[in-house]
Amino acid sequence: MQPSGDGVLQVEPTDHCNLSCRMCTPHHDGWETVHGVPKGYLDPDLWARVIDGLARDDVRFDHVIFQWLGDPSLHPALGRLIGDAARGLAGRVGYLRVDTNLIRLTPARIDDLLNQLDAVDDGPPLLVVVTIDAHRPTTYAHVKGQDALERVRRHVRHLVRARRRCRATVNLQLQFVVQDGNADEAAEFLAYWADLLGCQGDGRRFHDEICFKRLSVAGGGPGQSAADALYESTIAGAGINPGMHRGVNVLTWEQRPWQEDDGNRGGRTPCPGLWLTPVIRQDGHLLMCCADLHSTLDLGPLEHASFRTLWDGPAATAKRMEHLGGRFTGACAACGGINWYETTPAMTARARERAAVLGLETP
Repeated sequence: MQPSGDGVLQVEPTDHCNLSCRMCTPHHDGWETVHGVPKGYLDPDLWARVIDGLARDDVRFDHVIFQWLGDPSLHPALGRLIGDAARGLAGRVGYLRVDTNLIRLTPARIDDLLNQLDAVDDGPPLLVVVTIDAHRPTTYAHVKGQDALERVRRHVRHLVRARRRCRATVNLQLQFVVQDGNADEAAEFLAYWADLLGCQGDGRRFHDEICFKRLSVAGGGPGQSAADALYESTIAGAGINPGMHRGVNVLTWEQRPWQEDDGNRGGRTPCPGLWLTPVIRQDGHLLMCCADLHSTLDLGPLEHASFRTLWDGPAATAKRMEHLGGRFTGACAACGGINWYETTPAMTARARERAAVLGLETP
């Protein structure tokens, strides 16, 4: 679904992670740095100032995701980061979202997060996305690199119960990324979590989901077609269909994640990511695309300039104009181009208008 406003803001609380998932090259292979800068943690005071700037400029996003290349639960002030966003961006975002393995979000920290949300009047809903990817503990250890499945299950159960006491709306999505090593457990995963959420969840107050996702391979590089084929055969073989299942919404990812992969050559169009996927790195720099792991599309630090100044500035506009002219250079040359949003005529027109104001070349 096409997002509203300036798209989906991705905020990286940290690029540290406590897992070494087989599907995540930076952490599985133990990169010393993920983005070409030292690993770190987002400064809560800087984030508060960024939020003030977003509110001052009336910047609006479809939603805000707390996560990029690390696990947000490792940030000691995660509750404050999300609580400040709920307060400062109320009325300017559809909802907040945090993606986590939930290992380090203990019951006490879950309660703190819920208390932060409850302190906000009319704040946006929170969607907690838990990446699990396994049904059996041995499979979880193989796929994720750590034997922690039972701990994750305890934390999910606590969250499901604890949110009932809150005024805030806290929805839940449990994810299963189909890949070599776990594909035979998809049906068991669905049965286990649908039973738990059907019994302990509250479908009248909360919207809970079980999501089966395709594995994304190197921006649509070699191996993407094989991953797509495994996903499609797994979903069909397990008899998994999108829709309501035991009172829980089941999602499947029918769309290919990349415009161009190793089974679909020649499909590149201007990438909507340059308009709709801004990222705030853990050091406060604003980046243009969530697929740019090496931070080559770095627009600069939000410590010294507002989001609007950077997002509509010369560097960002010039990159958009490159794509409109059919030129894919730098990080974009090796990327398949994200396929889950659309570059609309209105987005194109805005880029051309901004280029004219800035005196940039138009294709």
